[in-house]
Amino acid sequence: MNFASNLQKLRKLSSMSQEALAEKLDVTRQSVSKWESGASYPEMDKLIAICKIFKVDMDTLVNGDVSKVTKESDDNTIKPKEVLSKFDIFMKKIVALFDNMTFKELIGFFVTVFVLIIIICICRLPVDFLEHIIGDNLLYHIGAGIGPVLAKIFSVIIDIIYAVLSICIFLYALKIKYLDGIVIKNTDLEIKIKEEKDTPLKDAKKEETVIIKEPVKEHSFISFLTKIVIFIIKFFLLFVLLGIIFCLVFLAMAFGFLVLFVFNGFPVIGILLGTLAALIICGICFLLPLNFILNHKTSYKKIIISLGGAFGIFLLGCIFFAFEFFSFTFIDGLPDNIKLETKTSTYQMTDDFRVNSIYGNTTYEIDESLTDQVVVEISYYDYFYDSDIVSKLIDNNMLVIYKEENTPKKVDLKELLELVKDNLKDGNIYNYSDLEKITVTITASSENLEKIYENNTYYGI
Repeated sequence: MNFASNLQKLRKLSSMSQEALAEKLDVTRQSVSKWESGASYPEMDKLIAICKIFKVDMDTLVNGDVSKVTKESDDNTIKPKEVLSKFDIFMKKIVALFDNMTFKELIGFFVTVFVLIIIICICRLPVDFLEHIIGDNLLYHIGAGIGPVLAKIFSVIIDIIYAVLSICIFLYALKIKYLDGIVIKNTDLEIKIKEEKDTPLKDAKKEETVIIKEPVKEHSFISFLTKIVIFIIKFFLLFVLLGIIFCLVFLAMAFGFLVLFVFNGFPVIGILLGTLAALIICGICFLLPLNFILNHKTSYKKIIISLGGAFGIFLLGCIFFAFEFFSFTFIDGLPDNIKLETKTSTYQMTDDFRVNSIYGNTTYEIDESLTDQVVVEISYYDYFYDSDIVSKLIDNNMLVIYKEENTPKKVDLKELLELVKDNLKDGNIYNYSDLEKITVTITASSENLEKIYENNTYYGI
């Protein structure tokens, strides 16, 4: 192997970009690219520096085979001094950029900034769509108390991420378009930057700062647009990852509950296996864009094996689910051991008699034998209610049907699960949603019912 291929392999083994290596060597990214393509060769001091960075000897780097070189982990701890140093270099590059920019280049710079702002504003549309789908449609409806709070927190988190990524897009575009062509070598008294062709240097402060720009490639603008497009794609994928993380958390919680159900005797093995398969597929969907964003290599062999395993688990789950599903009897009702509470009250009919019921399941029946009376029958299950559902006459003309106390009963979840488990063992699946169902039946003569309808309409009930 030659030097060019060795350098490229060592850099990739270290998960280091060309920009990062160029910064360590105080050269431009284009110089590193030329070395890796074999178009040019570094000076001796740069070769020595490369050997120190990748911990290889000179002979191995230039003429040897580095495929068996083991990557040693470096200390990746972020040090405040390094951050300040990089920020200082970044600011010096910006100052040097504007200090040596012609009027025409300055106009081009502001046009580029304007285009970037338009792109960032367009990127807000899918972000708003994600906020609406997850925040308003999912989180908001979790519960009257916690749902709106979770939706608001999610909205704030999305807005912060959008703001941070927008700034990153802008700075990254500025870096690859303008700042990558500038190299700042920090010495005691000078800052040197490579000269573009034969452009004359500035006389002011020539001893401390010498500015020379890297020659501009013919297709640099196309390369710039390509990098911006890739960065925007990564921007969108980050928000996709947020949705996938939400699905992963939900599936993991569901899988945990299903495991507990299986250990407690619930016949939900098919659903458990299906959830496990969905969890594996969701994990793969998370890993693929994450590797793309972080520029990590994806092992497609492992991905295919994982997908095959998930598909096999899914088929096995379908077999179990089919066996469990067809072994049950579905009953549109509740078990006999759950008692229905029924209360009947009789009221005197008046000319302005009206009914105000907050319950949707209110029906009216005709009984011509009730000439001057109205019979109210209320049926409900006391499983969810700590108090009775009652009807009360106000001012001798308006009948109000309500809960006597507004405190809901604390449902014993263990008791409910035991009830469901016993029913499943018997091979029956009931409609447990009827537990909170309340039915109100109002019986009167046809003439009196017509008056009640008219009074309800008149008073807007």
